[in-house]
Amino acid sequence: MNNHLASLLRPAHRGLRHTLSWLVLLTLLVAAQSARAQTSTTTFTVTATVLPSCTVSGGVPLAFGVVTPGVQQDGNVLISAVCTVGTPYTLGLDAGTGTGATVASRRMTSGGDTLEYALFQDAARTTPWGDGTVGTSTRSSTGTGLQQSFTVYGRVPSSAAAAVGTYSDTITVTATY
Repeated sequence: MNNHLASLLRPAHRGLRHTLSWLVLLTLLVAAQSARAQTSTTTFTVTATVLPSCTVSGGVPLAFGVVTPGVQQDGNVLISAVCTVGTPYTLGLDAGTGTGATVASRRMTSGGDTLEYALFQDAARTTPWGDGTVGTSTRSSTGTGLQQSFTVYGRVPSSAAAAVGTYSDTITVTATY
């Protein structure tokens, strides 16, 4: 009978062992969960302000080359502007530093001598490029955040008369935004 009782208890003993194994595994998992680090969260706001701005550049001279009396001489140069996206702006060109120069009649100088020339917004040289004063034209655009280039077209008229010499002038480009 002892053997019979032992054989009856063996399957129960195996089931108990299986149940105990599961209980141990479950206990370990619960312990692992409670040992995990706790967390806390918060948020913060990120802000920035973009102000309208423009930067103009050029740097390359407008060179007319050799001017011959009675012959019109044309030339051109690129100027550029980088303005913040959506910023409306105008580009104006001043009269220059030549003696007696105006926006309508610019003058290069060589010593005390002058040589007249004009600056335009178009290749046909019909729209003078001024500084925006007294009805003179400026060039308008809206910033894209990228470099925008504009051609300045120049002309020494065939009627220009000047003494022999090397002439120069300095034009200031102004972006108004």
